[in-house]
Parts: sequence; structure tokens; C-alpha cells
Amino acid sequence: MSDDPEPDEPLHQRLHAIFDGQVMNYGAYNLLYASGSARHLDDAVVQHQSPDQHHFIIGYRRAPAELVIAPFDPAAMEPLGLPMPADNTNTVALQLFPERRVRIETTSGSRFDLQVSPLVEVPTARGEEILEQEDDVEDFAEFIRHQVV
Repeated sequence: MSDDPEPDEPLHQRLHAIFDGQVMNYGAYNLLYASGSARHLDDAVVQHQSPDQHHFIIGYRRAPAELVIAPFDPAAMEPLGLPMPADNTNTVALQLFPERRVRIETTSGSRFDLQVSPLVEVPTARGEEILEQEDDVEDFAEFIRHQVV
């Protein structure tokens, strides 16, 4: 008998469940997976974050324009800290680099250096699961290009 309560649930649905469980109005966001790193300098933020954040669910919406970066543990399919919003009130830098790299910095001293890929292997308890997000990655890049910081 498996410890996994939903053995047939696709990866994208499990990622949605993590994000949806933490974010109000979760249905207003487009989601995609990113890998990379996070740095938090503000003690008020640090106390709610795991120091080992390398996997993220990014939620973004156009109206009102906002990003939410939700760190998670793909092996446990659980959050690794509180989701961090980035919008026109707290974003210091929002940059899109070649090779689909993104840097997001907030006034609280949080910085995310992330990689988004159209086809990615996510290391879950089930092994390396493939996540196809080509359309989402292109839409996200377009979203970032139109943001003014």
C-alpha cells in the first residue's frame, strides 16, 4: 500500500494544490515551476523561510500585476516557507536574462534567481517527473518583459 494518497494525480495538479493551499485568490494566477535559489535578508522574512530553497512555484497575474513565489520541497510535495509576493509596491528589480533566467528582488531584501524551462525534470518522491510548461514559460517571459520596475 502506497503512502501517496493520490497515486495517479499528475504533477501539475499536485503543484497547484501546494500553491492553492497557501495563496488567496489562487485561481487568478497562472502557475509554473522554477528552480534556482532564494536569499532573504529581513529577519521578519527569514523566520518564515527554510534556508534550503531551490524549487519554486511561481504564480503570476496581469491584473493587478503581481508575482507570488512559493518555495516547496518536491520530494515531500510540501511548502518550504511562506509565499513571497512581488508587485508594484515592493519590487526593486525584475529582470529577464537569456536562457530563461529571472531575477526578482523585493524591498524586504529577498532575492530570487530562478530558471524556468519549457520541459523540466522535477525530483519528486516518485522519481524524476517530467513537467511540460512550454506555453506557460513563453507567457511568463512576455509578462516579465512588460513589467516596469
